[in-house]
Amino acid sequence: MLKSIMMVTMLVTNLDTIEEAYDTYLGYQVVEEGLVDRSLGSTWGARGMNRHPYIIMQPSSGEEVYLRFIEDKLMTNYKPMGTHGWNSTEILVEDPDALAMKLSNSSFNIIGLPYDLYPTPNAPRAMQVLGPSNEILYFTRIIPEGSGFNLGSAQSFVDRVFIMVVGGPSMKALQEFYKEKLNMPVGEASDWTIGVISKLNDLPEDTTYPLAIASFKENFLIELDEYPPVVVPRKRAVNHLPPSTSVVSFLIDSLDDFDIEWRRPPRLIQNFPYNGRRVGVTIGPAGEWIELIEE
Repeated sequence: MLKSIMMVTMLVTNLDTIEEAYDTYLGYQVVEEGLVDRSLGSTWGARGMNRHPYIIMQPSSGEEVYLRFIEDKLMTNYKPMGTHGWNSTEILVEDPDALAMKLSNSSFNIIGLPYDLYPTPNAPRAMQVLGPSNEILYFTRIIPEGSGFNLGSAQSFVDRVFIMVVGGPSMKALQEFYKEKLNMPVGEASDWTIGVISKLNDLPEDTTYPLAIASFKENFLIELDEYPPVVVPRKRAVNHLPPSTSVVSFLIDSLDDFDIEWRRPPRLIQNFPYNGRRVGVTIGPAGEWIELIEE
């Protein structure tokens, strides 16, 4: 079973722009920077990423859940919510309405103003934005007694990642993979309207999407979405990672607990935040890259 989300990796077109935006508007700080080394590129099976510059940023709360940005100009056919794979990163915030005001004249483009997810007291309240490299971000306020899940709440104005959204052509394939291959509790799917997907794909507002949840013991979720045929597989440049929201890194007890197909044989990675732990990478049914790190 997956224990927690440790890091989300995004390919972006300009690191300087990303660093300034995430620092100035979200309060994230760089805690590591460098060039992708050969051992990591080999573990990914993506040697084309070797020597690409990257930064790792951490929320001001100090939570050890990181965003890693790698500079890469080759964005292939990526468009927001238009391809399969990891499609959005959901981050805990204290006040979405105040954040919306702060972002109104920034390099973050608001595509969904703050709204309550349910018509109940203390409901989660969320907004959606496009980041400086067209990455999709959800910013969500969680009041623990109103969420229905054991997700915690923001400990800084903008805090850690707590939900990742993966979308593909088959809900059944997603449910089976996360349940049978990653040993996660996976719920039944139900139909939801998801305005941001419809908006970005020119679909009717009342379009519904099957949605299910893969649950952690606490603090994190993975949302599984089934997309209509207008959403297509995400292409990647030869020997590169997928563009935009690219890889999600999860802490686990042991790689030996999983019967999955690795991109390359798992190996020890010395660089932060792996810190000498064994790492293996696999690809899910929607083309999402999954990095497993032994705790």
